[in-house]
Amino acid sequence: MGFRAAFLAHLRGLAASPRYRLMLAVFLGASWLTIATYQQRVMRELPIAVLDLDGTGPSRTVGRYLDATPELRVLTDPPPTLAAAQEALDRGTLAGVVLVPDGLSADLKRGRRAEVLVAVDMSNVLVGRTASRTIAKVLATVSAGVELGVLQKLGTPPSAALAKAAPVVVTEALARNPGASFAVYLAPAFALFFVHLVTLFLAWSVIWPADPARRPAEALGRWAAVLAVALALAVLSTYGLLRIDGIHPASPPPVVALSLLAFVGAELLFAAAVAALLGGGPFAFQSTLLLGMLSLMFSGLTWPWDVIPGPIRAIASALPFTPFGRALRIFLHEPVALRDLAGPLGWLAAQAAGFVAVIAASRGARALAARARARGAA
Repeated sequence: MGFRAAFLAHLRGLAASPRYRLMLAVFLGASWLTIATYQQRVMRELPIAVLDLDGTGPSRTVGRYLDATPELRVLTDPPPTLAAAQEALDRGTLAGVVLVPDGLSADLKRGRRAEVLVAVDMSNVLVGRTASRTIAKVLATVSAGVELGVLQKLGTPPSAALAKAAPVVVTEALARNPGASFAVYLAPAFALFFVHLVTLFLAWSVIWPADPARRPAEALGRWAAVLAVALALAVLSTYGLLRIDGIHPASPPPVVALSLLAFVGAELLFAAAVAALLGGGPFAFQSTLLLGMLSLMFSGLTWPWDVIPGPIRAIASALPFTPFGRALRIFLHEPVALRDLAGPLGWLAAQAAGFVAVIAASRGARALAARARARGAA
């Protein structure tokens, strides 16, 4: 069977196989559900209680400003006591409690240190950090507003008063700033992680069962069919599924397509190298999937790379998803050229060369072992 016939035959075989049709359905469903989880981008309407013991204009402003944020919702009937609020926080019915002490307004106006007690639910880190970050921003805004009013009453010009009351302004509206949106850095990682897993599964449609009689042209045709399907799924995820979260690649389509092609090509070589090294069969398949499942955790996309233990970083450095994750963060959010991706794509190329060397060495070693056994038998 020639290249073209093998290419078409393998495509037809994948389309006709109930196992691979089910795999495609699971891939699409899991990708859609995961990406849709982050469609809201940030957590909203987290319930908090404000216990105002001061009862002044600034303290009431704190409650109004907190309720005006999209992330928080101030209860109109808060727990009557701090102990009751703590119980609600422990039960998980509150995301946070803000206790405004008596004398807050007086301390602010007299330039004394003013303290507000804040407790948040850290049983879920996203809930706790979102609530604490939003509360801190509101308190800083109210504090600056009070200070601005005091300075103006003392005769400071408005422009100078603003500079003194709020000397530093923090901008959080950055495309890849997780403080502003979880979608832009988590949804792409999960979407392409599912592509990564599907690619490894597809590779084994060629690897197993092995056919020693398969001609090189036929083998290349089957690998090309798998490459085409994997690349199509990667493009679908990047240009289609990520639109659920309003994420569109900033780089030109050729740059994105070539990056995705390098990614799925390296993935197929990785699967072939593991199979060649371990001799194929169920153990090699299980090893491939185990390393594939750990790729997201090891890649540095969900945990800082420099705090991952050295031995794990060494393993991750050999997994294609690690350099691709670096490239993904660049080409997805910035309009770049291929030269700007030289680092991660060069890393992928080095991995591909290593995988080819492993395949050649493993096959050569097995061929030498077979000839040695044949001479021994003779």
